[in-house]
Amino acid sequence: MARKGKTFSHEITLAILIGVVSFVISLFSPAFLSFATLFDLVRSSLPLSIMALGILPVLIAGEIDISFVSVAAMSSFATHMMLLKFNYQGGISLYLIIASIIGALAGLVVGIIATSFNLPVFHVSLGLWMFWYGFNLYFLSPTMNFKLPQGLVGYYSRYLVTVKDPVVGITGLHTSVIYLLIITLFIWWLLKYTLLGRALYAIGGNREVAIRTGYNVKLTLRVALIIDGVLAAIAGVVQSSYSRFFNPILFRGNELLVIAAAVIGGVSITGGYGSVIGVILGVFFIQISTRGLIYLGIPAEYQQFVLGAILIIFFAISSAITENDGGRSFLRRLFRRN
Repeated sequence: MARKGKTFSHEITLAILIGVVSFVISLFSPAFLSFATLFDLVRSSLPLSIMALGILPVLIAGEIDISFVSVAAMSSFATHMMLLKFNYQGGISLYLIIASIIGALAGLVVGIIATSFNLPVFHVSLGLWMFWYGFNLYFLSPTMNFKLPQGLVGYYSRYLVTVKDPVVGITGLHTSVIYLLIITLFIWWLLKYTLLGRALYAIGGNREVAIRTGYNVKLTLRVALIIDGVLAAIAGVVQSSYSRFFNPILFRGNELLVIAAAVIGGVSITGGYGSVIGVILGVFFIQISTRGLIYLGIPAEYQQFVLGAILIIFFAISSAITENDGGRSFLRRLFRRN
């Protein structure tokens, strides 16, 4: 019960900070609090949220995977190049199915190598991060592909709800938010109500105790990495469909951003601790902060510097609020006074 209370406290703190940041930005740029901005934030956050939910089970198990971004690029790009050869003109469904299969296999490769040779997932994923990007560039194509099947041409502007904004005109809530809702509910159910979820928390909390209890560590990690690969593939297809082109190095450099979002959301980098809602809030915090810098007119060359400072301040505030609860999470241990 203590862990649940601390997770809830962290999520409430993060939600309040998101509200405060949004309010402060709106004081300088009232356009920030508009339907156009809200819907655009949801759309830009969606692929990152899907990937963050994918790595959540892996992080809870006490492992770190950085190859998921290259899996997203490889699975979506390979699917696109293959379907182009067959002159496919349909919609996104077949893309999602094929890419998910490729992503699952890529995740399984990480899991098999790591568990068979007793290697940390992080070490294996370092090599595969380069391998999958290299596979795209060498075996498929070194350049972006702008040729879309007819069924994807209008995907960028398919909305569930539309509104008329005085600045941008017609905008809306993109239909792909349905994917995020389904995935969020699935990961929440998996972690809360299944044996796999209990195994992940047990392994991340104390692997030796989990082994003595009877949990199958190898199988659990492999399944977690398969889920990671599938969700990375879905994120890759969705992002490419938004962008209206397929990129062989999609998401390159975003792996630490996604992991940072998870950690901001309260996930312990050492395992055994984390929640779905916290991860989603972590992604939104980063996206709102990033978008806010644009609305405030901060030059692009300074944005990463300012964002880094914001994240450090957030970590300090989070630690100050929760430092007396035992310091279980990585952030609390990092900033706890001796």
